[in-house]
Amino acid sequence: MPHGACYLWLPSVLWLHIVSDTIIALAYFSIPFALLYFVHKRTDLVYRWVFVLFGIFILLCGTTHLMSIWTIWFPDYWLEGLIKFATALVSIVTALLVWPLIPKLLQLPSPEALKTSETYLRAIFNATPDAMLISNDQGIITMVNQQAECLLGYKAHELVGQSIDILVPERFRSNHPKLRAQFASSPCSQTTEMSRVLLALKKDNSEFDVDISLSPIKTEQGQFFASALRDVTFRKQAEAALLESEDRFRRMANNSPVMIWITDENGNPSFANQSWRDFTGIYSAHIAYQEWIQTVHPDDRDTAFAGYYQNTQSRDPITSEYRLRSVDGTWNWILDKGIPIFNENGVFSGYMGSAIDITERKQAEANLRVAATAFETQESMVITDANQVILQINRAFTESTGYTAAESIGQKMNLIKSGRHDDAFYVAMWESINSTGSWQGEIWDRRKNGELYLQWLTITAVKGNDGVVSHYVGTHVDITERKLAEEEIKHLAFYDPLTHLPNRRLLKERLKHCIEVERREGKKLALLMLDLDRFKSVNDSLGHLAGDELLQQVAERITSRLRDVDTVARLGGDEFIMLLEDINHPQDAARVAEEIVADLNKPFKLSQSDEVWISASIGISLYPEHGGQFELLMDHADAALYQAKDQGRGCFAYFSEDLTHSVRQRIALESRLRRAIEQQELRLYYQPQIDILSGNIVGAEALVRWQDPIEGLISPSLFIPIAEETHLIVAIGEWVLRETCNQGRQWLESGIPPLTLGVNVSPHQFRRSDINALVATVLAETHFPAEYLELEITETGLMENQENATNILNSLHDQGIRLAIDDFGTGYSSLAYLKRFPLDVLKIDKRFIDEIPHNKDDMEIAATIVAMGHALGLKVLAEGVETPEQLSFLQAKSCDSYQGFIKSRPLPAEEFAQFLRDQLRDR
Repeated sequence: MPHGACYLWLPSVLWLHIVSDTIIALAYFSIPFALLYFVHKRTDLVYRWVFVLFGIFILLCGTTHLMSIWTIWFPDYWLEGLIKFATALVSIVTALLVWPLIPKLLQLPSPEALKTSETYLRAIFNATPDAMLISNDQGIITMVNQQAECLLGYKAHELVGQSIDILVPERFRSNHPKLRAQFASSPCSQTTEMSRVLLALKKDNSEFDVDISLSPIKTEQGQFFASALRDVTFRKQAEAALLESEDRFRRMANNSPVMIWITDENGNPSFANQSWRDFTGIYSAHIAYQEWIQTVHPDDRDTAFAGYYQNTQSRDPITSEYRLRSVDGTWNWILDKGIPIFNENGVFSGYMGSAIDITERKQAEANLRVAATAFETQESMVITDANQVILQINRAFTESTGYTAAESIGQKMNLIKSGRHDDAFYVAMWESINSTGSWQGEIWDRRKNGELYLQWLTITAVKGNDGVVSHYVGTHVDITERKLAEEEIKHLAFYDPLTHLPNRRLLKERLKHCIEVERREGKKLALLMLDLDRFKSVNDSLGHLAGDELLQQVAERITSRLRDVDTVARLGGDEFIMLLEDINHPQDAARVAEEIVADLNKPFKLSQSDEVWISASIGISLYPEHGGQFELLMDHADAALYQAKDQGRGCFAYFSEDLTHSVRQRIALESRLRRAIEQQELRLYYQPQIDILSGNIVGAEALVRWQDPIEGLISPSLFIPIAEETHLIVAIGEWVLRETCNQGRQWLESGIPPLTLGVNVSPHQFRRSDINALVATVLAETHFPAEYLELEITETGLMENQENATNILNSLHDQGIRLAIDDFGTGYSSLAYLKRFPLDVLKIDKRFIDEIPHNKDDMEIAATIVAMGHALGLKVLAEGVETPEQLSFLQAKSCDSYQGFIKSRPLPAEEFAQFLRDQLRDR
């Protein structure tokens, strides 16, 4: 039953409980609403949740008192218990949360502290140098400082509570709320300060420029904005003045003909005036440094700005000269002057400079240098006034004439007059100067020492602006030596410098003239071509000086045998031509030829040697029998000369048609030989070389043959002399050497026993300085062993130049090559030199073998050669052995080996190899 039933026994107690619980409940219920209202109004409170939690706790407490009244009549004890349980839980939570807050709450400032802090902050607020206003998000001013009062003309109470729009000029107010709202709603307004320059309105309605900085302030009471105002009227005026000054400077700079530029502290161009842009053709708004530097000549880029940025603290101006590319692509010289720029704090901020085009000045300076250099050249120069009074001379004038400047200046030009020219000469000279402004020509003058000299004089008249002659400039070139040189050149053009005889050119002119005369008068003339025999041996053995002396003596002997009307000319080398005019019979030419041949057969006494013996061969052509032109007569005389040499040298021969046919055949054969070399028509034959004691083949000599596709095999006696004369023997010799080494290697690889293969080396080939290198190269390319190669050099080839021959032979011997002297006994070799040569084999010439046993002299010569060879430590080989008697004689004289038809003729490579195999099989 309801516990209130007990109270029914005592009505006064019942009502006491009812009234008390009702009053307590009402009081409890009113407290939470008071707390909620307080929290709502005090948004700046900290820990606001405590008030909410405490209000819930009190509300539950009031509910428990209402349940006490309810249970008087209604026994809802479960409901009452649950409410009490909830109240207990809230009370416990409240207690647990409140106790930890007690230390923090004790740290909260007291009202007195807050008041002190507010006073301090306001003092700072008023001490700020800028005018400060604080407004809320509605634009209502909530606070101003004293600077704001001074700046705006308002008192603080006149501004607080007013809209900030009263500070905005009327014409901007309509747009101001929109701008304020945009700033308040923008994300940056929450945290970022914003600054801008605007127009503001004072209390007296005057407008002024103000720099406004807005800073957001977020508080418990809402968002506020702090506005810092700074009067920038004077700054704006200064900026305007600066802009006007810069504009004025820019206009002046752009109108200046001088190029003006400015750079920053890093060297980057910040300004270039119109003149600079027009000059370079660069009109872009911002000029990059690379674009700037590209306008400077590549050779000047390192030096053009060398003085800049090396010492940025220096205030000295910098001057430089460099080449700048103009708009048309040409390089112009620029004079550049720059000064450093420092800001108001004294910090370096760049350079400002000007540049002018000095190309014309540079050219003028160059012209002056050229003129000064030209005036001081090796040519003599003199400047006179209009009256020919000397004003200036150069050093060359003094060196040429001997007169110094002190002796010349003030004198007239007749100071150096020679007196060799008459008045008419000078009249003509000055007439030319007066009419054309200049004269040049040869003139004789006199030096200070009285010596006359020839010079090339150029006189130029210099006129003033009025066209009247003011000066004369004379250039003198001493041509005395040049004239002598010209005469010498003229002499050299027509005369041989060694013998002073006419040369081919003068001979040709004289012969043409003689032919014309003889044709008119019906007379004859003869052309004698002379060639010295064995002159080359003398020249090589005794030296070129001895050879020159011999030629001079030959020229004297020939000249002494001719008439004054005759001409003797030297064609070069050891060839001479004699032109005999007005002869009656061909025998007249023969008589002269005989006398000259006889005269030249006599010994010559040279200054540095004993007597020298030579001979001469002469070929004769006659006019008109043998031709009527210079070239034809010369060719026919040349052909006759070859005929004379073929007859045994030391004689003369007339030209004949048969001889012409022979010469033509020879020329044709030479042409065919050249083609044969190119078309590989040459063949190698090998003649066995036999050991006399054993009879075995110990070697072979490689002999070249010409296999003509039309005529067949052509004898070497026909084409080898032509090859020697035309030097084709060099190419043939190289081919023979290479082919022989290749064949020798093939025989070795096929199993044939090693043989010594002999290769002939012509004198022309031996004289080549690269014979050693050629042999080494061929051996390396063919892989043929050097010890099986034997080079055969003629006695004549060795003795032409013994010293050089010794060096060549030593080099070849060092390579392991065997060396043989061929055709021994036909020349004039010295035993002393033979002993010095590193030879291995001495070959007896076939001519000493042919007459054995019928010619006792040849037998003695052959025996002597064998004995001498053995005495020198050489092997001796006889060539051309054809009979048993010859072989028996050689065996008796202990000759080492032989070759010849008695054993075998020369064989092609295949037949020689078979011949060798047959011999090996028969052993």
